[in-house]
Amino acid sequence: MVGFSRDIDEILRRRVESRRFRIKDIDQLKTVDDVFNQYTIDALRELMNEGFVDEVYGSVAQGKEAKVIWAKSKDGWDIALKIFYTTTAQFIRSRYKYLLGDPRFTGVKITNTRKLIEYWCRKEYSNLKDAYDAGVRVPKPITFNKNILVMEFISYMGYSGIPAPLIKDSPPEDPEEAYLTIIKYIERAFIVGKIIHADLSEFNIVNTGNELVIIDWGSAVKSNHPNAMEFLLRDIGNINRYFSKEFGIEVLDSKALLNALMRRYLNSGGANVDGDGWLIINGKRIIDEIG
Repeated sequence: MVGFSRDIDEILRRRVESRRFRIKDIDQLKTVDDVFNQYTIDALRELMNEGFVDEVYGSVAQGKEAKVIWAKSKDGWDIALKIFYTTTAQFIRSRYKYLLGDPRFTGVKITNTRKLIEYWCRKEYSNLKDAYDAGVRVPKPITFNKNILVMEFISYMGYSGIPAPLIKDSPPEDPEEAYLTIIKYIERAFIVGKIIHADLSEFNIVNTGNELVIIDWGSAVKSNHPNAMEFLLRDIGNINRYFSKEFGIEVLDSKALLNALMRRYLNSGGANVDGDGWLIINGKRIIDEIG
C-alpha cells in the first residue's frame, strides 16, 4: 500500500511539473488550452497579481459551458478555476431564464454574450456563498473575476489534483444515508440559505470517498424566484428518481416533501440544528414530519 501511494505521488509530481504556469509564462496557456483566449488570460493575470492564484496546471473537467482547471493558491492549497466559455450561443438560450426573475439581477442590462457570462459567473459565486453559509457541503467560494470563478478544489480521497467523481460513476457505499444527506442539504439550502439548486441530479453531486459534495450552482435561484417551487420539485424528483431506480431504496414522496419544505420555510424563525445537521423546526426533523 505504501508503494502504491508513492507511485501515485510520483505520477502527480511529474504531472504538476509538466503543467505548471506562473505569471511570467501565462501567455503560453493560449497554446495549451483553447479556453485561454486573451480575455480570459487577462482575467487570470489579475487574479494572480491579486494573490488569489499562484500556479495553474491543467483541465480536470469540461462541460458545455465551462472548463474546470486545477490550480494552486499562494499558500499552496489546491483550488479550482471554473472558466466559462465566452462564445457560446447555446449558453445564452439555455441559461437566460435563470437570470430572469432573480431579484439580485433586477435592472441588469445584458448587452452581449460576454456580459451575460460575467453575470453568470457572479451569480454562481453568489449562489455558492449562500449554500456554503447555510451549511450545505459545496465547494467553498473564494472569489471571481470576469469569466473565472475561483473555489475550493474537491479532490478524491485527498489526492492533490485528482477530482472527486460524480456519484453516478462512483456510487455511495450507503445509498440510504447518502439520500438522506442530500435531502438534508436541499432543506438547509432552501430554508437557511433561501436558495434552490434548480438543476440537481446525479450529474452534479460528487463523491470524495468520505462525503458527498453538491457542485454546479450556476442555475440556482432564490426562494422568491417566480419559478422557485417548480425548480424545487424538479430537484426533489430527480434525486428520488436516481436513488429509487439505481438502488431500489424507499424514498420520500416528492409532493409531500415539497409541502413539508414550504410549511417549514414559513415557520423557520426558531429553527435549531441537531448533532447530525438536521434542521429542527417545531421540535421535528423534516423526515419525522413526513414519516
